Amino acid sequence: MQHPPPHPRPIASLDDLTRLMAHSAVFRREAAAAVLAGRPVPPDIPAHLAQDLADLRKAAGRDQIAELTRGDDIALRLDLAEELIQLENDVAYLEDGREALLKRLGKYRHGLRDAIRKSLKIIAGENVNTLLCDCDALFRAPNQRVRTAVQPAWNAVAACRYAMARSRRPVLWSEAPLADPGIIDRATVPGRTFAYAASLGRQWQDPDGNQGQARLSTEKADLLEAINTRLAALMADPAWLAFTYVGTGLQFRRGETSIARQDAAASVEEDDSLALLEHIHDVVDAVDPERLHFRVGDDGRDVTITPTAASRDLWNDFSPAEGLRNLDAALGLNLAQGPHLVCCAGLQGVALLTALAQHTTDLRAILVTDRDDVARRAAEICPRTAIVRHPDTVAAVLSAAAP
Repeated sequence: MQHPPPHPRPIASLDDLTRLMAHSAVFRREAAAAVLAGRPVPPDIPAHLAQDLADLRKAAGRDQIAELTRGDDIALRLDLAEELIQLENDVAYLEDGREALLKRLGKYRHGLRDAIRKSLKIIAGENVNTLLCDCDALFRAPNQRVRTAVQPAWNAVAACRYAMARSRRPVLWSEAPLADPGIIDRATVPGRTFAYAASLGRQWQDPDGNQGQARLSTEKADLLEAINTRLAALMADPAWLAFTYVGTGLQFRRGETSIARQDAAASVEEDDSLALLEHIHDVVDAVDPERLHFRVGDDGRDVTITPTAASRDLWNDFSPAEGLRNLDAALGLNLAQGPHLVCCAGLQGVALLTALAQHTTDLRAILVTDRDDVARRAAEICPRTAIVRHPDTVAAVLSAAAP
């Protein structure tokens, strides 16, 4: 496929950043497909990614912080370090190869080779039934905003090579929606390699592209749609739209809606964050004034709106356990038959491991965390757990474990 030559595109707004990352996803996907098929990568693909990198560097400056606008009055300071590093990694990989990339990764990820060695003791040489990769463990770094967390091409190649050689049923997993935007938009693995499990297993797409989703009661579905319509209108207002670029952004999941009001870097003024929280409560009150049908959770960063359980719903809670039960039936994963390998992250990863252990204890895991208490909890559930600090290490382990 021939592409027009790359040209500089100034990155001044939040929309510009979104377009650049979507542009990079297209070329990363094409690059990964070429490498996996054993074809030469067309030279214009690295050129496009190098231009994306140059545009991003110019916007970010020396401190890797970009002040990006939305409309006339809204500006948001965003740390672009992770996006820059991953574009640099892809350019190095496509121009100089895997060994050059590993050398580069070793500079950024302290203890990388030792972590690979320890992880290989757990997973090397063994085939697994299900490979379950949480996007937050495979390619979205801790605290990186969801909207610009695009899977690097080298990462997609590593995951696919392991999946095709060692796994019967590879699945990309996320609490984010399936699409528009969702994990399909941000993943760059080629088609027919992975199934997708979005909204914690409430939405899915099999490797052939067939999609499905869990049922909700008509009443709850209609009420949630009414809330989502109001929230979409609220967040489209220039006064609030910048929040869709913070942390997890705005996500219309199947059975739950999530809105970020702050991120780990405190990119948003606290008064603005609290004002948005008040508006969110007003939206829910307009649809469910007695709070009979929904509960609103707030952890200081993300606000979640979740339907309360109804006897005619398939779902009792928005949790990995509920999602896995449905996914097992929908995709025929045969979760009772291990071994399974789970790549997961943080406390949500512990919840996923706990849920999977209800089906079988024949598990192996790679957990991304920098917390000793989370690592201990994971090891109690799954003794064969490797602990790493960054998704780059997960992908490097999968690459090393593939024949």
